[in-house]
Amino acid sequence: MSILIKLVRIDGDKGGEEVDALFDTGTTYSFISKSIAKKVATVLLLPHPKVFELAEKGRKLEAKERISLDITLNGFTVSDDIIVVDNLSESLIIGAGTMQKWRIKLDMENDKVVIDERAVRLRLI
Repeated sequence: MSILIKLVRIDGDKGGEEVDALFDTGTTYSFISKSIAKKVATVLLLPHPKVFELAEKGRKLEAKERISLDITLNGFTVSDDIIVVDNLSESLIIGAGTMQKWRIKLDMENDKVVIDERAVRLRLI
């Protein structure tokens, strides 16, 4: 599991702001704290609640909401649905699903988040 924290710009349908994002290859989904989610985007109900197991044995987290978000880092913007949760330890956690979708890699040696330019080009086909 690899983890890096970087300042990113997030934009939703209500506005945007800069937040520290934790890039975590050990987390499947991406998560945002409810307080920040409500500021930048319309919070939507998930079709069905999801229950996530946390790294701490026996602890679980239930989520019932999501938002659609643009995330900008290093001049590149990616979009994804982000799970909204109460009492999140970080403002934003970018999980492996989002990183794989957009070919985002963590360069631990140089403390960098690397985005493949080919993955972020807008295409119609």
